[in-house]
Amino acid sequence: MAVGLGYRHRVHTSPPVPGFEERRVRSARRFGRIGVMSTVLYLLLVPIPLFLDALRPGFAPIMVMLYVAGFGLHVWRIRELMQSLGRPAATWFTVAASAVGLAVTVVGLGSGSLGFTWSLLGGILLGDIVGGLRARVTAVWVVMASVLTAVLGFWVTGLIYPTDPESQAFRWISLGLAVMYVAGMWILDVERLWWLKAVIDLDGARRTAAELATARERLRLADDLHDILGHALEVVAFKSELAARLPDQERARSEMVEVQRVARESLSEVRALVRDTRTTDLVTEIAGARAVLDSAGVVLVVRGDPTTVGPTARNVLGRVLREAMTNVLRHAEPSHCTIEIHVENGDARLRVVNDGALPSGEADAGTGLAALDRYLHEHAGHLDAGLTDDGTFRLDAILPVGAR
Repeated sequence: MAVGLGYRHRVHTSPPVPGFEERRVRSARRFGRIGVMSTVLYLLLVPIPLFLDALRPGFAPIMVMLYVAGFGLHVWRIRELMQSLGRPAATWFTVAASAVGLAVTVVGLGSGSLGFTWSLLGGILLGDIVGGLRARVTAVWVVMASVLTAVLGFWVTGLIYPTDPESQAFRWISLGLAVMYVAGMWILDVERLWWLKAVIDLDGARRTAAELATARERLRLADDLHDILGHALEVVAFKSELAARLPDQERARSEMVEVQRVARESLSEVRALVRDTRTTDLVTEIAGARAVLDSAGVVLVVRGDPTTVGPTARNVLGRVLREAMTNVLRHAEPSHCTIEIHVENGDARLRVVNDGALPSGEADAGTGLAALDRYLHEHAGHLDAGLTDDGTFRLDAILPVGAR
């Protein structure tokens, strides 16, 4: 007897405010873009000495070339990281960015009194290099870049600054700012790029989750329709065939009236399913099982009181019983059927046993039993079903009385 009850599980939460998540993602994405744009703004402030005429003679062309090269490398790296966050920089980029970053920092310190501003570009290029590297490797890069900036910058500034105390004080301030920019600017660069890419990825994941939720709800509706229509059509087919064989017209008419009742009831259940108000009570399903099996000449024995089971467990076990009865008619030729309900140690147990199980091997090989077992597991229950040694088929469904 293969049970065809599909997987169902819904988590009921308070409905979100319409458009709230969308607005929040848009805001986060906007702030991420603002962060990236602010990094670009820092780069636009780097060549301030060019406009203030604070460069020594001959340095302007060199600094412009280094600046254009560094800016181009940074833009290229941003595009690469936006496509795949965490991708390590290529070897050619690491070599080029290291050379340009160190040159623009050290040569900038020797270009004039405001030369430390060029080190902003050096720090940003350092962030482009370490983006995607491990923490230890990043730390080594930052320490090496800071030490090289300090050593080479000390040598360069020693060549251009006079030895008077005032000039030496400004020299140390300029050198300290350059080292600080190189050692700290990379953090802002990596963090802003990471933030923007993370927001974009989260937005994509949210959309995917919404699509999966829609597909899951469609699957649930398909399973419920299978339960309703599968059971109803099996009963209709059986009773129609029975009415066609009966010589007693009065009894045949009563069977067709029952067919009409089952059809109307199924239609009502489909409408309730659309409105999401459908319930399947164990008490009602036992009464329906008795009516169907009596018509088929099957002796039904019911032991236990279904009203002792909690409301949710009664609804879950009602669906299990409905499928069990459908499969008794579809996959067996029974003469006796027993339904047992009892509560023990906080668990509600539903046992359905029928004889006449067809020896086709289909009884315990169908995927419906696995689907039913998953359904019960979602409510902290489990299923045990299969053929017994005496040729009967037994189905045990166990569920906590207070299941949700």
